[in-house]
Amino acid sequence: MSCAEYLLTDFNLLWVTMTAENKSISHVIWDWNGTLVDDSEFCASVVSAVLEEWNLPVIDRLAYRRQFRFPVREFYEELGFSGGDSDYLRVCDSFIKKYRAGWRNCSLQNGAMEVLSTLQKRGVQQIMLSAGYQKDVEASLKHFRIDKFFTDILGQTNTRAEGKVVRGKEWFAQSGLIPDRAILVGDTNHDWEVAEALGVDCLLLTNGHQDMERLAALQPRKINKLCEVLELFT
Repeated sequence: MSCAEYLLTDFNLLWVTMTAENKSISHVIWDWNGTLVDDSEFCASVVSAVLEEWNLPVIDRLAYRRQFRFPVREFYEELGFSGGDSDYLRVCDSFIKKYRAGWRNCSLQNGAMEVLSTLQKRGVQQIMLSAGYQKDVEASLKHFRIDKFFTDILGQTNTRAEGKVVRGKEWFAQSGLIPDRAILVGDTNHDWEVAEALGVDCLLLTNGHQDMERLAALQPRKINKLCEVLELFT
C-alpha cells in the first residue's frame, strides 16, 4: 500500500480530521538510523561482531531491538561489557569501522522517499538531526539520494553516538524557530528525550531500533509506517 492509498482509508481520514490543528507545523526534524534508514538488523549483526571480540554472547535482531537504548554504553553493559573508558572507546571504534564497511547494503524504510518528497512539495522544511558523525551522515544521505530534501544536516563531531540535544539547541538558537512549529520523528527513547529538551512534539516509529514493548512506556504517539507523518499535513 502506497502512502497515498494509506491516507485514504476511513480510519486515517478520521485521524487527519482530528489533527487538522497540526497544520501549523512548518518543520520536521528527522532522526536517521532506524527512522529513515532500515538498519536495525545490520546494527544487530555489527554489535554481535563487536561482542565476539570481547568473548561475549551475540544477539539477534529481536534481542537487539528489545534491549537497545541510550546511553549506548548502558546497552553494552547490559550485554556484558564491563570495561573502562578506554575499552569503551575501542568498542565504539570497532562498531563504527564495521558499520562503515557495510551500511550501503541497507535500504531506506518503506515510504521514506515518498514522504520526504511529499513534505518538500508542500513547503515543509526538513532537518536531519543525527547521533552519527557529521561526514558519515552526509555521505549516507547522498548515497540514498535524499540529501536534497534537507535544509540542514546536523551530525556530531565524534563517533560516540551522543550530543543530539546540544546540536538541536544550537540549531533552534540560530534559526529562531518557535518549537511549536516543529515535530521530531524518531525511533528510540533518546529521540523522545531530545524532543522534550527542545520543546517539540514527537512521533516514534515502531519498526526501528527499539521494539514496541520498549516504546510503549513513552508518551509520544507511535506510528507503524512513515506514511503516517503525512497525516499531519493533509
